[in-house]
Amino acid sequence: MNEMIDLKQRIDLLRYNKQLLFRWIRRIQTGNPIDTFFRENRLEHAALYYWNEMSELLYYELKKAGICVAGVIDERKDLKFPLPVYSKAEELPDVDAIVICTALDSAKIEEELRKQKNCLIFTLDDLL
Repeated sequence: MNEMIDLKQRIDLLRYNKQLLFRWIRRIQTGNPIDTFFRENRLEHAALYYWNEMSELLYYELKKAGICVAGVIDERKDLKFPLPVYSKAEELPDVDAIVICTALDSAKIEEELRKQKNCLIFTLDDLL
């Protein structure tokens, strides 16, 4: 039974990511890339919460646009990543914004991060 729930969650997550990617590509095609939001709101330094395929794409897009990504907040310390990896329990980097890059428990994650950091906190879904 747990395998069926896990499989359903994975399928739902894949569908969700597909929808995000569609909206992301549409923004690019219409001349409104993600970095526009960062520039309009004067967000120069960001951190990403949770490392996955979507956050990797966001990292490279922000990097290309000259927006500093100060690190990744993730409990998995074995990540192969060119930036520092922080756990929620650690002192988090000084940033203008944190982008939550997972659909799972994002409201709870946002609430926890707000207790630690006084910056904009939003999901990748919000951004798109």
